[in-house]
Amino acid sequence: MDNFEILSRLASQESHHSDDATCDTENMLKFLIVRVKDKQYAFFVEQIKEIVTNVSLYFVPFVPSYIRGFINRHGLPHTVFDLNAIFERELLESSTFLISNDENDQIAFLVSGVTEILKIPENEVHMLSTSNNQEGFVKGAITTPDGEIFILNLPNIIERLENDL
Repeated sequence: MDNFEILSRLASQESHHSDDATCDTENMLKFLIVRVKDKQYAFFVEQIKEIVTNVSLYFVPFVPSYIRGFINRHGLPHTVFDLNAIFERELLESSTFLISNDENDQIAFLVSGVTEILKIPENEVHMLSTSNNQEGFVKGAITTPDGEIFILNLPNIIERLENDL
């Protein structure tokens, strides 16, 4: 086998591997894993614009208990949802906020902390077919070595805010 033939085979193998990598990348989903007290939840990475810590939280009277108030982010007020108050009916003491990437609403979520960003193959994500679970706030689950992590249904959480206010 001469050098030209070897180079041709190597080039065809490299292009084949890069096609496989592209296919694998297209089938991967990214999740932001957060802690809320001792539980973990997942957001699709595209749903979160920014992670903010140590900003002032401004109390607002006469709103449901899971709405903790507002934070000021770049001159815009963001309504703060306390995920622990929604799921466990107990207020969370934290100063870590996730700013939603929703174009229509300025919303932030109060969480205990950010754990990691996970890339999961799409076929390993278990989406729910009904919205019965957690009042429709859970969209599905991913399985990790540490256990199941629920994927939050951001549109349903935002819809609850709109209905309750």
